[in-house]
Amino acid sequence: MFTLIIPYHNRERFLPRTLHSLLQSTVQPSQIILVDNASTDASRQVCEQFACEHPDCPIQLIAESKPGACHARNKALQMVTEEWVYFFDSDDELSPDYFQAVSRQVQQHPSADMIACATVRVYPDGRRAPREVQYSADPVDQILSGQLVTQGMFFKTAFLQRIGGWNGHLPRWNDWELGLRALLHNPRVVWLKDKPYHSVYEHAESITGTDFSSSAQALLTALQTAASEVGTQSRCLFALACRSYILAGNFARENSIESANQARQQGNAMLNKLSGRWKHIFGRILYHYVRLGGRGAWRIALHVVRQTSSQ
Repeated sequence: MFTLIIPYHNRERFLPRTLHSLLQSTVQPSQIILVDNASTDASRQVCEQFACEHPDCPIQLIAESKPGACHARNKALQMVTEEWVYFFDSDDELSPDYFQAVSRQVQQHPSADMIACATVRVYPDGRRAPREVQYSADPVDQILSGQLVTQGMFFKTAFLQRIGGWNGHLPRWNDWELGLRALLHNPRVVWLKDKPYHSVYEHAESITGTDFSSSAQALLTALQTAASEVGTQSRCLFALACRSYILAGNFARENSIESANQARQQGNAMLNKLSGRWKHIFGRILYHYVRLGGRGAWRIALHVVRQTSSQ
């Protein structure tokens, strides 16, 4: 019924945890594709050993030399034989009842294009925090809250292929962009609302990363890509501008002033396409609020964008 795809690059320390969590699943995938993305450590051997020790698991081991998780995911996507496909990162833990939960929703909603869920962040100090989601299919919610992440999107294979798969030009925020692009295609989305799933570990070696400035250009590129995708949709442009100002504030807080200026310029360019001088003022307020250490700016922005849309 569904294919599980896990790309990996130099993850010999973390792969055993991820693969062990797969064994605990109450429902197993029909196809498992593990993609070596130019690893230089023993990651490939870890996967080979796992496949040998568990011959009943329908594992395919493939490789993608082009660097980047998105390239690895897309190569595996070409090999998918099942109706549904799910992507997971090589350093996180699957919830044992997740596949059972999505299988139930697939049976109840056969016309769905996506099954979505919230996830749990695990920080380096051990703190666990469920990701806040809006349980909606509104692109504005995705732009500002980033509610759809890699581990929270279960796709109908044909739908994902139709919208172009993963964007190989984006090393950061590629799941944010994919979630936005998916919602812009008006999919039928079903949310798992009973609880958050999975343990998503945030650390310096994770794809997500732990700061903003070290990946400044990649993040700015993701915003530019999103702006080209939303086109002239005013609600989405306003939300993207707010996201740009929030990112600028994060850059400034990390003393990356040049990147902060670039992000503000992107936000200004988006707002110049919209009416309302007050939106520029609001953008500057968001920037300084975040720069000075304010938290939850995306919630403020989301409230304002929603209120503006309803007027």
